[in-house]
Amino acid sequence: MSWLKRFLPSPAMVVASLALLLVLGGTSYAAVQALPRNSVTTVQVKDHSLLARDFKAGQIPRGPAGAAGPAGPAGPAGPAGPSGSATVKWALVRPDGGIAAQSGGIALAAHPSAGNYILNFGSAVAGKPLLASGGYAGDASDQRGETTAGPCGGGSEGRTCPTGFDTTSHVFVETRNSAANPADHAFYVAVFG
Repeated sequence: MSWLKRFLPSPAMVVASLALLLVLGGTSYAAVQALPRNSVTTVQVKDHSLLARDFKAGQIPRGPAGAAGPAGPAGPAGPAGPSGSATVKWALVRPDGGIAAQSGGIALAAHPSAGNYILNFGSAVAGKPLLASGGYAGDASDQRGETTAGPCGGGSEGRTCPTGFDTTSHVFVETRNSAANPADHAFYVAVFG
């Protein structure tokens, strides 16, 4: 029986063991119990102790953007687009009918009267959009009216031009003064397509 007394705990050991069991039991109980909603406030949270994973998506605002990283390698070339067939032929004409600048292949065919010009574009102009506007090449006058243009040959698109100027390549242009009378002025003319 004396050997059994050796294994009996002392009263201090019993009290210490009971205290340990109570503390561990309380901690286990607290761990499995959910905290009431909004029970942790800023007073209980240490500064900089929370991480992004502690928040729901969109719950905290994004910080300023960081510096841009290095550019990545160039991607492959895209497919070639459709080949275009649209061209633009244009000319800047002085009041005397001389061509100051052009895209090429355009010549003055006639300057039959004041404000009237006939230009040869060297290719068909019928059925193509035409644009004319006032210019300043050798023309300092600001007192001008509108500038109009159309293909020679009459019909629904153009104007009847003097004999010899057909609808396939000739354009009639008329410039006017502020009183709407034909007068020599510089102009731009362009044919699209």
